[in-house]
Amino acid sequence: MSLYHSAHGHEVRTLAIEGDADYLFDPRETTSDVIARVSKDWPPDLLMCWLPELFPPPRAVEDSPIKTVAIVSDWNIYFPQIEANLARYDLALTDKPGARTLRLRGAKAQYYAPLYSHLSTVHRKLDVKKDIDILFVGNLNHAIHRERARCLERIAALAGEFHVVIATDVYDEEYARLLNRARIVFNYSVRGELNLRTFEAMACGALLFLEHHNEEAGGLLQNRIDAVMYTEEDMIGLLRHYLAEPEQRRQAARAGRRKCAAFAGELRLDGWINWIARQPRGPRAFKTLPEEDRLLADILQNAASLVIGQQDLARDDALACLARFGDRPDFLITAGLAQLHDLTKLDGEPRRLETKEVMRCFNKASSIAPDAITPWLNLAVMCRQAGSVEAETHCLENALSASSCEYGGLLMGVTSDPYYIAWRKGLALGAIRPELLWAAAACRLSELDLIRGRAADACARARQSIAWEPSVAFPHRIWAIAESQLGRIEEAASILEDALPLTAFDADYRMDLVRALALSGQVEKAEAVAAESMRLLRVCSNQQEHADAFDGCVAEILRGE
Repeated sequence: MSLYHSAHGHEVRTLAIEGDADYLFDPRETTSDVIARVSKDWPPDLLMCWLPELFPPPRAVEDSPIKTVAIVSDWNIYFPQIEANLARYDLALTDKPGARTLRLRGAKAQYYAPLYSHLSTVHRKLDVKKDIDILFVGNLNHAIHRERARCLERIAALAGEFHVVIATDVYDEEYARLLNRARIVFNYSVRGELNLRTFEAMACGALLFLEHHNEEAGGLLQNRIDAVMYTEEDMIGLLRHYLAEPEQRRQAARAGRRKCAAFAGELRLDGWINWIARQPRGPRAFKTLPEEDRLLADILQNAASLVIGQQDLARDDALACLARFGDRPDFLITAGLAQLHDLTKLDGEPRRLETKEVMRCFNKASSIAPDAITPWLNLAVMCRQAGSVEAETHCLENALSASSCEYGGLLMGVTSDPYYIAWRKGLALGAIRPELLWAAAACRLSELDLIRGRAADACARARQSIAWEPSVAFPHRIWAIAESQLGRIEEAASILEDALPLTAFDADYRMDLVRALALSGQVEKAEAVAAESMRLLRVCSNQQEHADAFDGCVAEILRGE
């Protein structure tokens, strides 16, 4: 159980749908019902909802009889889930960049302190030899962490000079031991916040390298005293300097570890509770929103939950709303998205019928709102899953003819897609533009042109995609492949080489570049890119299979086989 007594007399208990919590609740229970039930044993004064974008509270939290606070983290990805739902609470807290930039409906996110802290029982100094010069451990989804990934590529290139380790999926004691082995831990936050790695690295005695524009570091960390704030221009020089000056490095790491002790969660929780208690109640403006908006917010909130029971609730609510508002594109799209949740559980004829119903919802939404880009893109995804190239092409071309960004929060996508991630971040920052969606559509159309042997059309589509959004590498690769099919191999090599800085640890892209350079007679340059690529991929723990495959294929390419 997780009962916690603080130094100031606060008693904290946990509430969840499943897992090792003090109290459990059913996904269909209301907050008022849950509070009434818990109060028979232990009357609470405050409901703190951590990460409601992934773990929503009980239903109707806006009617809670006690004070409520939402503490939000990943707003750059889950803004559609929080845009209206944070108005349910008395108080909404997030990181400093989010408090500055988020434009919510009926609520204003505030900043009190960094959201994260290390676990002092896990992240601590161990008697472990420091045998890693530069370490990064964390999420290697480069679509989300584009800038960090490119920095990591530059760091990986130092592998011949230093012992560099880039790892993912390492947790708990193993993670703590890895941090203890590091002289320097590299960090680059996704939103400009002091993330978990900040405190974990310092607590384990490593020197923390943190991006200089981190908004939460100011006033908490001192540059080159207890951490090192780098820019992309001076990053490599600073790494070399602190590895060449062990006493300076150790002194800064010790100062960081001393400062980090005060950030332990068990020491900070009292401060959070006391500050929240002093804040006024309300206004809980969610209740003033139109009924349809509140119903849609319910669906979006539960659909993003990591708990199956709340995902099921979102589907049931979406279908009920579809029966009431069957001519509204937003409810048609949410009903289709909710039913996609069931497809993974089905096969055969039931799966075919459910897929058909999803496509019916998306198709009707497109017909009602033909100038909205999102319904066409969602329908194109379903056509792709059904294997209908002609239908998918038709939907994508209609997306290019549309100009409205309405229903943008309902766009289907995966977090490995750079267009989708950029779109989600744009929603959060109020900076959406149709060109990004057009670029995604044109990029996919260029792929389809390649599939159908239309290399010249693929070139044109890829160039158009790049014109709308030049920062994504994939259409450059499509363009290069199309040029090579047209016999213009030197042009293909030039395209790939020019766009290489847009990639990060992309083995397929680099293999295409080596192949194009070799076939165009630039064998020496091909060998140099191949050697660099192998060095980069060997450093990154999730790229070992790619590195092995790259090794064999590159050997064949350079032998002219």
